[in-house]
Amino acid sequence: MPIKSDVISDCNLFLARATGKVDDTNVVNFQSEIVSLAGFKPTLNSLIDARAITENTVSSEGMLNLSADTPFDVTVKRAFVVPDEKTSILATLFATTTTDSEHFYITYNLEDACDWLGIDYETVLASPVYQDKDKL
Repeated sequence: MPIKSDVISDCNLFLARATGKVDDTNVVNFQSEIVSLAGFKPTLNSLIDARAITENTVSSEGMLNLSADTPFDVTVKRAFVVPDEKTSILATLFATTTTDSEHFYITYNLEDACDWLGIDYETVLASPVYQDKDKL
């Protein structure tokens, strides 16, 4: 599963986009790499775009393990853009175990997530994680 990530410092944002097949090992390995990303700070807000996932085999146990080791502060805002109900349920499980309900937002629409985070949609689309914009 390719996961592309970026820090958009001007927006105080960690951005990640997942594509293809996703499983427990993929997400745990990716999370361990986040802290080494240039510009990463635990106080960055987070936008996870999961709409391009084609096969999701992440388990609820995997999400609970992931949430136990998050590198982000509990007060950051986290937005999840999901492709389907299963991914929405997993994102909700993750979010409710890592932060308060006012700090997370789950949607099917990237523009809605950007609005909720208070960031410019076009700035997010200009990130290298969206080099293949034709797949949006």
